[in-house]
Amino acid sequence: MRLNLRQIEAFRAVFQTNSMTAAAELMGVTQPAVSRLIRDLEAETELPLFDRTRGRLIATDNAAALYREVERSYYGLERISRAATALHRRPTGSLRLAAAIAPSYYWLPELIAAFHSARSGVGISLNVLPSMEVLDVVSMQQYDLGLADVPANASGVDIEPLRGLEFVCVLPMGHRLLEKRILVPKDFAGEPVLMISPDSHQQHHIVNAFASERIELDVRFEASNSGPICALVAGGAGLSIVDPISARAFSGQGVQLRRFSPVVSYDLKLVFPANRPRSDQAKAFADFVRRELEALVIPA
Repeated sequence: MRLNLRQIEAFRAVFQTNSMTAAAELMGVTQPAVSRLIRDLEAETELPLFDRTRGRLIATDNAAALYREVERSYYGLERISRAATALHRRPTGSLRLAAAIAPSYYWLPELIAAFHSARSGVGISLNVLPSMEVLDVVSMQQYDLGLADVPANASGVDIEPLRGLEFVCVLPMGHRLLEKRILVPKDFAGEPVLMISPDSHQQHHIVNAFASERIELDVRFEASNSGPICALVAGGAGLSIVDPISARAFSGQGVQLRRFSPVVSYDLKLVFPANRPRSDQAKAFADFVRRELEALVIPA
């Protein structure tokens, strides 16, 4: 079956106007030309599309079903047209980011605002995902750049390490352990603890630090990200060890921070889609992240 775009265009115009003459005016051609296109379409599909009764044109059930499919295609073309128009109006490009929860909520907004201020013509989108899902969407080339605490190697992506950060202790204001500059596993013995949930690979690093000292934690609450944990610590529900980005965001808002020993690394990494040139915007934002990461180091 060989259909051409002009036949489909004529069919759509006739279906919408219920008139060969009106369709011809819409298309800017003669009425006989539209009639011929419809006849050719009916012959090619072997489907009666319009009944001609007493000078009126009535669409058949076959025509209605075909029109629904045609409209789906036209909707797709319109989306492509709108996207092309948007690109034309935004010559400086766009940046699609995928990032883990903590940086997305507590760090990236200020970076994006500063970056956009310097490059006002850039359109920026951000998708907030668990760290391992950041790898998935970037590997499928749906995003220009990812930011997450992920392994050093994964298929379909190029991963670049950033300056290493450390998980830190968060304690409620006035807690007795604030007298110490650095907390160790034995300080948590007998204390109610709030913990990142087991489906986070970060939890394993923290738990291993206590297991090596044979300290059994009294875990009272678990969450998939550090935001609710810090809020509960501020309310006096217990102590926790969280990523430095979330800790910094809550510092002075009912919690205080202390270093933890042994060091548990928080290794944010830049994730680029493999086998694809990096856009100027992605490279510029990556440089911005590297530069601004210095401010996330929690002082002793």
